[in-house]
Amino acid sequence: MPMPPLLNDDIYIVIDPAAGGPGSDYALVAFQRSRGNVTIVGIDVLSGCKEPSKQFRLVEEHIGKLRENLYRSGSKVIILVERNLGFEAEHHKRALVHIPNTQFHEDEKAGRVGILTTDNVKHAAMELVNIMLREKRLAICAHLHSRDKKGMLIRLREQLEVYSFQYKQALNTFQKDRTALSGKVGGMKDDIAISLQLGVYWTSVGITELNRKRAI
Repeated sequence: MPMPPLLNDDIYIVIDPAAGGPGSDYALVAFQRSRGNVTIVGIDVLSGCKEPSKQFRLVEEHIGKLRENLYRSGSKVIILVERNLGFEAEHHKRALVHIPNTQFHEDEKAGRVGILTTDNVKHAAMELVNIMLREKRLAICAHLHSRDKKGMLIRLREQLEVYSFQYKQALNTFQKDRTALSGKVGGMKDDIAISLQLGVYWTSVGITELNRKRAI
């Protein structure tokens, strides 16, 4: 069961831009945190979309719909964009910075907008979400916003079920066996699952930094 909503509590939106690749979706997951619990309040996806204008429009529309809820009408929105593919995070900030009461997470040490995904981060994020699921500290809001609510819930469940360690055996003695966390198995995608895990991880380990920035 989700935690009772708090008036105008912060909303975190995590975006996996995916660059519109054929094996990936442009995905966003919105959630709120309260006393160690995470409640998902929004999920949306664009499949195979390479048009930045449509991506930005989706994010802006999503934020507007979330704020139509009385409990979120004054919520601050913190956007975390994965920045592994180039300057997508910076492009998002430039296109969406005009939205009132919205800020983008920035890596001050790297001088970059967004969050970086490494193997260590993916492993830690997976473990953290696994623990939260077992402890029933991750829930879905009854008033979840999505263009396709039923479809997104099905995708989320399927992607979390498939997301796991994948193994590739070395072809010869001069190579090493390889292991990777992925949900891209049998034509499946994992963009929603990764967005959720990255969001839970970065707002857990980086929550002090985010709070410090909000106080400035």
